[in-house]
Amino acid sequence: MIRQRVSLAVAGAVVASTALTMGLSTTASAAPTIYDPNFVPTTGDLSGVGSDTSEILLDYITKGVNGIDGFNADKSTGRIASFAAGLDPATVVLKSGSSPVTRPNGSGSGKLTLYGTGNNLDVDFARSSSTLNTAEINANLQQSPFAVDGMKLAVSTTSNAPAGISPAEMVNIYEGVHKTWGEVPGYAGPAPSATIKPLVPQTGSGTYSFFLAQINAAKGSPVVFGSNTAPTQEHDDTLLKNDPNAIAPFSTARAKGLSTIKTLDAAGTFSAKRAIYNVVRQGDLSGSKATLILSAFGPSGFLCSPAAKPLIEAAGFDQLGSATCGIFSQNTTSDFTTSSSVAAATTTTLSATTQNGKSVKLTASVGSAGNLPSGKVVFTENGAKIGQAQVIGGSATVALSNVAVGAHTYNATFNPTNAALFTPSQSTAVSTTVQKTSAISVGSVSKSFGAAANIPVSVTGDGAPAGGSVTVNVGGNVTTVGLANGSASIGVPTTLGAGNYAISVTYNSDGATAGSAVNGSLSISKAGTASSLKLSKKSIKASKKAKVTITVKAPGSSVPATGKVTIKAGKKTVGSGTVKNGKVTINLKKLKKGSYKLKATFAGDANFGGSSTKTVKLKVTK
Repeated sequence: MIRQRVSLAVAGAVVASTALTMGLSTTASAAPTIYDPNFVPTTGDLSGVGSDTSEILLDYITKGVNGIDGFNADKSTGRIASFAAGLDPATVVLKSGSSPVTRPNGSGSGKLTLYGTGNNLDVDFARSSSTLNTAEINANLQQSPFAVDGMKLAVSTTSNAPAGISPAEMVNIYEGVHKTWGEVPGYAGPAPSATIKPLVPQTGSGTYSFFLAQINAAKGSPVVFGSNTAPTQEHDDTLLKNDPNAIAPFSTARAKGLSTIKTLDAAGTFSAKRAIYNVVRQGDLSGSKATLILSAFGPSGFLCSPAAKPLIEAAGFDQLGSATCGIFSQNTTSDFTTSSSVAAATTTTLSATTQNGKSVKLTASVGSAGNLPSGKVVFTENGAKIGQAQVIGGSATVALSNVAVGAHTYNATFNPTNAALFTPSQSTAVSTTVQKTSAISVGSVSKSFGAAANIPVSVTGDGAPAGGSVTVNVGGNVTTVGLANGSASIGVPTTLGAGNYAISVTYNSDGATAGSAVNGSLSISKAGTASSLKLSKKSIKASKKAKVTITVKAPGSSVPATGKVTIKAGKKTVGSGTVKNGKVTINLKKLKKGSYKLKATFAGDANFGGSSTKTVKLKVTK
């Protein structure tokens, strides 16, 4: 595939410059290596494969062209090694000491080397002329756009095609509705009866994916290619240049370097734009390769710098502007503003938050109409620098400690990494007041259920008793009380059940002392009980039921006891009931003639402990 296109891939001086730089001729014999790296990559380099569309572009980016240095100039490591797409030669060694692998051909096959069963750790990036698909997104791949390419319909220079083909006519041609040129509405060319030969780039290529999306959009539903549609290697002019009836979608950048074909440019003709990406694994953006990847492909990297612009344009593309270039994401780029635009304006907004302990947190939010700016923020107070921080994700933060009590006024100034991409900006002044440091003391409390208890709280500001109030939350019971000479006492609800609780205490600032919060603990045990049994009659007839009253007292608890009680005569249960408000009356089962010793056992519940009564005698007569 490369042999068929290399001598025509770039025009005149560009070909000569590349050939001289590489020490190669422009004959077919030089084709297999002209777009491969001119060194053997090591683990300290970035090896990439993939798209045919951007292979020449990356070749210029790495090696330079027309006397302009590329990314690899004067480097012995930390280089970009971009391997051409295609099958000639069929295998390639991606890193020194590695075994040869089959050379990927196209965006899709390049990205497949970054994840799943095809994951090859010798591949650090994939060139792509198509956006990420669902599988690639699910595999956590990230893409960085840096150039703009167009897509148009291309034909030979001696083509029988009309000067323009609309999107709707393109659909009819590729679905086989229009089989001859004469069937295209308004055709006035020389060969109305000639059979049209529509060509489609190989599946798996970024150009195929992009073209398919465009033609489906033109139809409004999926296109079914006609039987006369044939495959072709993307951006290969072999099947176009000598056939006046062939037509194929083509990169406008790649078409600029070919004198054997032309693009259809008449008004109303199909035309589209797309971004050119480099794709990496998400994990590599925070791993050991992150610095090198960002220095090459990131928003402040080489591909988005002014130095790369003439190299990108020499390959027929346009460099993306600062709002888009180099941003790693999984989003499809739709902003095709180029770097010829003026630097993007930025805004800086400052917030200042005082915290207990005489600390101040300064946060500067830096924004732009498009891309998130990169650079540093310098923080000042009364014109004096007090700190600086890198902008990450649109914000920069510094924490100031041991700040003097009183009012402070701060400013933040954003300084972009690349002034050609973003303008500097300054925040408006923000004031805040630093207060005394508060310290809260809260005691740990233990009590039994139903008993009264208080939680002691004290608050100081820089060691002196503080004013204001505290809000205390105990088991969902929230109380706010004022401080008297820095102290307060908060009663624990007597109805709060047995268990262990966290006591949350929040000090509400008095204006001079900063607020703060601490936790204490509360332990509530079950209330102890004492039970007694009383017979309504000490002697009853066998035909009657004895009636007993069980009284359960909980000394120290203001809440009456509750729980189940069981009455036994020896080992036999003769009655049971539930104690409410500390008492229950129970009719026992009928008993035969005899004397019985009755005893009641109170089981208690979640808040009351159990207890038993003394034995009481009952006589049953005939």
